[in-house]
Amino acid sequence: MKTPGLIATLALLLASPALHAAPAKTAPSPEQVFGFKPGTDRKLADWKQLTSYYQTLAAQSDRVKYQELGKTNEGRPFVALTISAPENLAHLAEYQEINRRLSDPRSTTPDQAKALIAKGKTILLITFNIHSTEIASSQTAAEFAWRMATENTPETQAILKNVILLLVPSLNPDGEQLVVDWYKKYLGTPYEGSNPPVLWAHYTGHDDNRDWVGFTQPETRHTVKLINEWHPQILYDLHQMGADGPRIYMPPWVDPIDPNVDPLLVSSMNALGTNMAKDVSSAGKTGVLIHGVYDFWSPLRDYISYHNGLRILTESASANIASPIDVTFDQLGRGIGYDAKTAAWNFPNPWMGGTWRLGDIVEYQLLALSSIARRAAVDREQFLTDFYTVGSNAVHPTSGPYAYVIPPDQRDPVVTARLINLLRTAAVEVQQATNSFDADGATYPAGSYIVRLDQPFRSFAKTVLEIQHYPDLREYPGGPPQRPYDVTAQTLPLLFGVKVAEIAHKFDASTKAVESDDPAAGHLSAEANASGYIIDDSTNSSLYALFSLLQSGVHAYRLTGSGYTPGTIYIPQQAGLQPKLEQAAKQFSIDIKTAANPVTGNALAVTLPRIGLYQSWVPSMDEGWTRFLFDQNNIPYKRLVDDEIRKGSLHERFDVIVLPDNSPSAILTGGSGRGEGGGNHVPNPPLPPEYKGGLGDSGAAALKAFVEDGGTIVTLNKASGVYAHKDSPDVSNVLDGVANREFYVPGSILEVSVDTSNPIGFGSTPTVPVFFETSPSFKVSGDAKSVASYTSDKPLLSGWILGGKYLNGTSAIAEEPMGKGRIILFGFRPQYRALSEVTYKLFFNSLLYASSTPAPVESGGQSH
Repeated sequence: MKTPGLIATLALLLASPALHAAPAKTAPSPEQVFGFKPGTDRKLADWKQLTSYYQTLAAQSDRVKYQELGKTNEGRPFVALTISAPENLAHLAEYQEINRRLSDPRSTTPDQAKALIAKGKTILLITFNIHSTEIASSQTAAEFAWRMATENTPETQAILKNVILLLVPSLNPDGEQLVVDWYKKYLGTPYEGSNPPVLWAHYTGHDDNRDWVGFTQPETRHTVKLINEWHPQILYDLHQMGADGPRIYMPPWVDPIDPNVDPLLVSSMNALGTNMAKDVSSAGKTGVLIHGVYDFWSPLRDYISYHNGLRILTESASANIASPIDVTFDQLGRGIGYDAKTAAWNFPNPWMGGTWRLGDIVEYQLLALSSIARRAAVDREQFLTDFYTVGSNAVHPTSGPYAYVIPPDQRDPVVTARLINLLRTAAVEVQQATNSFDADGATYPAGSYIVRLDQPFRSFAKTVLEIQHYPDLREYPGGPPQRPYDVTAQTLPLLFGVKVAEIAHKFDASTKAVESDDPAAGHLSAEANASGYIIDDSTNSSLYALFSLLQSGVHAYRLTGSGYTPGTIYIPQQAGLQPKLEQAAKQFSIDIKTAANPVTGNALAVTLPRIGLYQSWVPSMDEGWTRFLFDQNNIPYKRLVDDEIRKGSLHERFDVIVLPDNSPSAILTGGSGRGEGGGNHVPNPPLPPEYKGGLGDSGAAALKAFVEDGGTIVTLNKASGVYAHKDSPDVSNVLDGVANREFYVPGSILEVSVDTSNPIGFGSTPTVPVFFETSPSFKVSGDAKSVASYTSDKPLLSGWILGGKYLNGTSAIAEEPMGKGRIILFGFRPQYRALSEVTYKLFFNSLLYASSTPAPVESGGQSH
């Protein structure tokens, strides 16, 4: 039932003759095309069907425009629909320009803005199905698009007149297809409705909505480009959650909220979410939650609110993919801000249990979509006015800093260029000094990059460049820490190992605008009679080049004797070498120098490591990110599943096996996953037997034999618990059994000291920032070595830590000999979400170490 105020506002909107246009062209409904209504039990349209339907809809409705934005990781079309009144679609470029001008108050006066607001439209971007087992919204999108394309109710006409809807009907088409194919394969079996035992986004799995800072995936980049072109006032993102909680969640958010998000945005998100909750409840729906579950801290899972728009998220309770699920009242659980059995101010009418269906999710989502689209129409002028106001606040900040300066003399120019290009991808303005200048008492050279913070997207720039200070929140006074929803730190300069200076006061500098940044071209200093060539191994690119050269058959060494920094790469003269070096210098932007004198002394002869990457049937996002890093840099590897490891004889095929971040129980027994007993009160359907059991005793024995026979195992973060637990003899986890009220680091950047003489630490700086997220830390004894360690009880660089004293004197990387081989244990994720560039080399060094043997070099490059 609509409120009187809304009815009156809609009446005014309907007074316009433009709303009484001819009926829309007829277009077939999804039910007519698919043979079932979206939301029907056990029925799903796949991505091929959906894209074909959207093309048909656009062809037969003058309210819909279909656009392919690009391709996905697996080559599928990534599409957007623009839906509005036909007269709006005829002038999209004009409305886009209006929004662009409103987004930058430096070039638009308040009077000009007022005129633009009177003419402009609310831009509402709706993104569906980023997490592909959250399948309902992929079906909802088709039904909602059809209704907008064909309905002629006064409400729909008002929306079409005042709003330009941008729909991304799936943010993860590859996963949508994978989930539908999996579901149909097991339909009618005991495994019906189970989740696929693989990542449902090719590389990132659930982390595909943690890519809004790194922009590593094509799907993210396509969406960011759409946002940057349109500057939406509102972005609505549809998700699903567990079956045992509320039926639907929406903002307000819980604390903490990143102070870089404009307070007006926070107030508006609170109001818009609360209004949506009221509208869904007014339709007779129960189990509607606000102000729960999610804080609003990390830009890793947000983009729009650091670009002056509102982010609205809903989470709907899940079924078993498309199969109904029975949930008793007693199975309902609790979480941050709610007890699903108990009424409260933010959860006034609990759902009482029963059968929950795909159709229920679609119905709740359609109500939420109708509500937000209606509000976007009714409050059009207010949304546009607030958008301009938030931009004005950004370009006229009332507090510092004034700017960040990135000097040109960086240890790794390629990674520095990545930082500049990420800022530019996010539409952050970057300048480059054409002369030297002074700022805050220091002199910076020409070529320095300057990011001023009096620009429209100040919030994004500031939150990725600054040090985070996450508040110490407790569940109750003196109680355990309140768990953040995600991580507490994302300081890119620390993660990248790039020097950045925060400048408090205004300064003058002669500059030019930077569109993008390319590192300086590499160079080969070639001499016909050279005995060999030297590559400084202090950059990630130098190791990528080494992998490439080894793959092409080049013989190489890592020097360990006097005269060179440990780990320096030495390439002796050999047949056909020069063109390979020229290609490597060019491709990887590195300098390759002639050895000034004949190279002799201790070294490690290194060959291309044969890498096995373990793929658990309890999917690990860390495994996906590791694959991404390998594939991006053309590092060969083979994925290993449980059965392949159990077969044994691993050292015949591999030099090193990587166990990505995952719990020991997931690796060893297949537990704690998304199969049966998936972590909430409502059991998930079982997986087929071939995906159960983990490595088991035989797999663990095969790995033990592999190491004892000379192989290397590299364990990342929680996977280290397979070999390092409380009672392990040589390498134990000192944090085992420590309560989180005593020690807690849910995702922060800490500092460790590195032994740069150890092959794992080659090329590193003496101290590095590491990303610590519910990680182990080690005590080493016996023959084990500490490669990196915490040397303070205050190791925090950015984020939040409780109980730093527990880390002081412990090891972040340990090397444990076993038989003829070794286990290298990382107490963190060195390749964290493809962001922690500064620790990549520690990981790559561990792989190269596995295929290195002591081989002293004689004059001319020959070994003994």
